[in-house]
Amino acid sequence: MKTISQILIILLCVSAGFFAGRCTSKVETKTEYTKGDPVNGSVTNIEPILTETLEIHTLPVVIDTIYVNNIQYVVQKVDTAAIIREYELKRYYTTTLFDDKNGRLDINSTLQYNKLSDLTYTFTPVFTVKTVKVKPVWIPFISASYSTLYNQVSVGGGLFYHNIGIQIRYSTDFKVKGLDMGLLYKF
Repeated sequence: MKTISQILIILLCVSAGFFAGRCTSKVETKTEYTKGDPVNGSVTNIEPILTETLEIHTLPVVIDTIYVNNIQYVVQKVDTAAIIREYELKRYYTTTLFDDKNGRLDINSTLQYNKLSDLTYTFTPVFTVKTVKVKPVWIPFISASYSTLYNQVSVGGGLFYHNIGIQIRYSTDFKVKGLDMGLLYKF
């Protein structure tokens, strides 16, 4: 009767440790941002969706002075060469539209002949990698041992809480039987 109760106590401790270890765990979440391969592209032959003509025109002018019969007249002539230079001028623009946790988008554009002539972009995506690590707080274990010194056999189990554990073992040399309890430290 005493042996059966000892075996039941050991089995109860082992099963309680097993289920307690399964239920309680510590979760660690680690988030990393990694850059992906850049995506490049180009858009050409861009047509406007709307063209507006302003009512007030401001044109580059050259101020000239004309004398007629000793009377001074100030005349403003339209500078055609300046208009043509402005029309043929090639302008390059570059800007970063966004640079955040989603990625980075750079846009380069070229304007000539009063039109957008070229548009290129480079998008570098950023991927979010989450690593979830589950560490058990309660770790059950079982043990079995044989002592050649006393010719004993032991079977037991226990629980670790982080690094400290308790153990209960049933020891016998098939003549004398008993329980062995211990405190363990994991390093």
